[in-house]
Amino acid sequence: MSPSDSSISFAIDRRRAEFADPAFEDRFIRHFLPLRNAQLKGSLLFAAGFYIVFGVTDITTLGFTAIAWVLIALRVLVALVALGGYCAVDRHPDSVPVSILASSGLLVVAMGVFMVVCWFQPGTLAWNVMSLALIVMAVYVTFPNRFLYAVAIGIGSSAAFSAMLWVQGLLKPDDLLTLALLLVMGNALGCIAASRCQVAQREQFRSSYLLHQLADRDPLTGCYNRRVLQKGLLEAELARSRRHGTAVAVILCDIDHFKRINDEHGHAAGDRILADFAGLLRAMTRDGADSVVRYGGEEFLVVLPGTELDGARALAERIRRAFAGQAASMDDGTKVFATASFGIAAVPARHADVPATCEALIAIADAQLYAVKRGGRNGVQGSIASGTSIRAAAAVPPSPASRTGLHGACRGRRASAGPAGAAFRRARR
Repeated sequence: MSPSDSSISFAIDRRRAEFADPAFEDRFIRHFLPLRNAQLKGSLLFAAGFYIVFGVTDITTLGFTAIAWVLIALRVLVALVALGGYCAVDRHPDSVPVSILASSGLLVVAMGVFMVVCWFQPGTLAWNVMSLALIVMAVYVTFPNRFLYAVAIGIGSSAAFSAMLWVQGLLKPDDLLTLALLLVMGNALGCIAASRCQVAQREQFRSSYLLHQLADRDPLTGCYNRRVLQKGLLEAELARSRRHGTAVAVILCDIDHFKRINDEHGHAAGDRILADFAGLLRAMTRDGADSVVRYGGEEFLVVLPGTELDGARALAERIRRAFAGQAASMDDGTKVFATASFGIAAVPARHADVPATCEALIAIADAQLYAVKRGGRNGVQGSIASGTSIRAAAAVPPSPASRTGLHGACRGRRASAGPAGAAFRRARR
């Protein structure tokens, strides 16, 4: 787990069958939303057909009377609500409120119509009780919904059904009590089954999330590791820039004289400085938008979607000043100061010459970083990523710390053709 996730509570509130942290619960819901919506749409279509087909029972029980036609009209209303919910979910597949409203709305309307049908068909009490049991089961199991909403609909409809029978006086008090106890037991079993299913899904999601965090995060700094780059983090931003004309910038950061720090103060001091620098990078970038990658050793790569060169340069300068002005406190009370150098490559919005690969973009940033190193370190330098800057990057040898980082950053997505790929290969020589 990364430090950036330290504020997230992974606990599950078993009374609500939800994560205690609303943000993490929302992440869970959105992760499973496509699957839940597919299940919901199937359930909505089934409910629409179910209510229409069972309109035959109104005719067989009441004959071709006005009441029978009213009940059929109500059944058609349920079908229309189900179809409306289907269309709403289909048109808004990314909306959690629409999904919940479609599920809860249909169940409430269907239960209301069911009570009306039962009121006008008192002679089919046994079948009505069986139908209620099936519908309650659907409330808890078949229709994906928030657990609390399912409980409210299931218990509310059972209580309304018992109250209706009590008003009609069709059952003796002892029979009514027996029915009420059976409904209580049915709802209790439904609650247990739904709760177990909801909690089990969340436990599986939590385990998968934590495993991904361990695989994608550097344990010392909590930043992404280079595996995330290999999975296409930067390539996706470049593709978005080409497709939509959005800006993107990268900052390659390197802690100055890091080997000297390890030699003079020990590796514990080096680790503390790495962790402090990474914490500063995460704190000064946008959570959920920017990405901080431990690129290799004491090097970090910051990916800034929607950021122009001036914005990236201003951010790098703020980070540089803040890092130079703070000291890492050792266990023995020693204060260790360090500085960092920053190289920037930026693709402006609506730029006609977007680098072909992430390797080419990083090569430009690395050339800028190397220029800062040659100029005395503890500085910021940036360039627009264009064909000219790619050729310039090819003429500048990469900084020593970057030789390994460039080699594996985009493995499997290497530029194999074109001027950008050739420039990058020359830059690595």
